[in-house]
Amino acid sequence: MKTFSSWLSVVTTSLGLLTLNFAISFPAKASVVCETGTITNHANGSLATCILSQDINLQISSLNTDTSNFRCKGQNYLSVNEKGQFTSCILAEEMKIIKGNTVETCLPQYKVEVSTSEDGSLVISCQSLRLSSLNL
Repeated sequence: MKTFSSWLSVVTTSLGLLTLNFAISFPAKASVVCETGTITNHANGSLATCILSQDINLQISSLNTDTSNFRCKGQNYLSVNEKGQFTSCILAEEMKIIKGNTVETCLPQYKVEVSTSEDGSLVISCQSLRLSSLNL
């Protein structure tokens, strides 16, 4: 009985640590299929940008916000920061962003940008590509 109790203690502690690890880590751990020759890397060797070969679904969460789902359009750029966190892509389908008491609609072909605020919550914004090209 003592052996079972020790084993159960080890399993419970291990599961607790695994759960904590998944809850705290922000970087995306996913496979991204990029077009050949379109990959650029940060100085640390991590992915910076690439052109996606196909539409992909991204699910992003942080400690202070719910999970957000993004469907990024293939044949367009995906951007990632030096820490491996998703930062932007072109949407493949409409999504809604709730900001306080307002709801912003991001249409397909809009550029969505994601960052993390000082308090750990996600900051999500989107804009029409036509508007972003005027601001270059």
